[in-house]
Amino acid sequence: MKKIGIDLIETGKSRAPLTWAAVLVFVLSLVPVLALAGVDRASGDDWSFGLLTHLAWVDTHSVWRVLQAAFASVKKYYFSWQGTWFSVFLFSLQPEVFSHDAYWIVPVLMTGLLIGGVSDFLYCLLVRLLHMSKRDFLLLDAVLLLTLIQFVPYQTSAIFWYNGAAHYTVPFVLVMLAGACFIRYVLDLRKRDIVLASLWMTLLGGSNYLTAIFGLGLFFLFVILFFRHSRKVLFMLLPMALEAAGLLVSALAPGNAVRGGSGYHVTAAGMIQAAGEALAQGTRGIWESFGDYPVAAAAMIVTAVFMWDILREKVPERHLHFPCPVPVILCFWGIYCAVYWPVLFVGGSVSDGSVSVGVPNTIFQVFLFALFGSLLYGIGWICEKSGGAGARLRLPVYGAGFAAAFLILGVCRADLKNSTDYVCYYYIRTGRAAVYKEQMDELTGILTDESVEDAVVPFIVGEQEPLVHLPVTLDKDEWTNQKMALFFRKKSLVAVPRDEWEAQGEIR
Repeated sequence: MKKIGIDLIETGKSRAPLTWAAVLVFVLSLVPVLALAGVDRASGDDWSFGLLTHLAWVDTHSVWRVLQAAFASVKKYYFSWQGTWFSVFLFSLQPEVFSHDAYWIVPVLMTGLLIGGVSDFLYCLLVRLLHMSKRDFLLLDAVLLLTLIQFVPYQTSAIFWYNGAAHYTVPFVLVMLAGACFIRYVLDLRKRDIVLASLWMTLLGGSNYLTAIFGLGLFFLFVILFFRHSRKVLFMLLPMALEAAGLLVSALAPGNAVRGGSGYHVTAAGMIQAAGEALAQGTRGIWESFGDYPVAAAAMIVTAVFMWDILREKVPERHLHFPCPVPVILCFWGIYCAVYWPVLFVGGSVSDGSVSVGVPNTIFQVFLFALFGSLLYGIGWICEKSGGAGARLRLPVYGAGFAAAFLILGVCRADLKNSTDYVCYYYIRTGRAAVYKEQMDELTGILTDESVEDAVVPFIVGEQEPLVHLPVTLDKDEWTNQKMALFFRKKSLVAVPRDEWEAQGEIR
């Protein structure tokens, strides 16, 4: 068996079984995630942002009235909370607006969007632009998707909580879709790709600021790289301008000042200072990321080995060119550093937990793509300069790469417990998922009972991660209590300790 494996590597036939193994592992890795779909429930901001749309749906069952309510929600929060108009529009359409049994779709939808967006972008980049085979595309795609989903810092905001995922995962997907349109336009020069890219980038301007900056940076780099191919790529400045316009509308929202409080000020000096701090913190963040996500780093080492083996063949065969690698890699570094800028500008910090947990997710995603892009371009340049030589180095390169990856896995195996699969599996195996589902079914039953006007519910006990539940409290005037009461059309809503609830049940 060992000799067969060595022969496959030396003859260049190893990538086929590795591809199917990687695809199989990736598909199986989705099982624990999707197993929690039926347990997932709305919480916190879902009730608030979905209030107007839910009431519109219950009263009319008209999609048009729901959309009107969604736009009313955007207007309301634009002036009172934050300018991210597209995110708020998505927030207002959370699944339980339409059915109390519909929230299961959130993890299915978010993983599906992520897989679709990343795969679309990588297919255009690797197959259409760099002429890799579909098999090699699947290999790199499976490894990158596995890393993105399994080692995202906070699974809750990435996959399971609609509001968090709509604000961070969906915009990342928009960047991927827009980037795919850019590459297709470079190759085909079709106007519809400009139109689609303009749509995705405009919507991106109304989402979270970190991902919006990532989109602008990626398009700027693509314009520079592809300008020598055709000056018509300058038409892609239109989607950039539309995103910038959407971003400006978001930034000028009166609600930003309301949310930011008395300390919120927009000044040129503050913007410049934040840019300098972003370069410094982003540079530290690159090195810290290798320590914070060692298993992801191991996966990227394996990815680099695959890239070298593939590009060693494709670069001379297709006469591919990778000029000026240092400036390009520095651009990737600059894009990564730039996503720190919005956080620093408002006085937050990624490291001290003063920002939404979706922020580290976006920084992780951009880090992986910046690293992936740097490896692809740098290895492509090496293969171009070497003329594709190195067939005899296959076995040593594979051996060294996999040995390094397995060494990291051995030393840092504890990090595997942070993986999405382990977190989901542990939540299910310990019975916590079943308990949470039972309690949430009980809560929903009480709140949907039209005969109950002043609702009293038991506390939800136990841990919810990777799911999320912002609890109902003893105080009927608490924010969560009020929003849930309005959502379910109750006069009031309070919670009591579960032991007290169970004692009352015995009396009843």
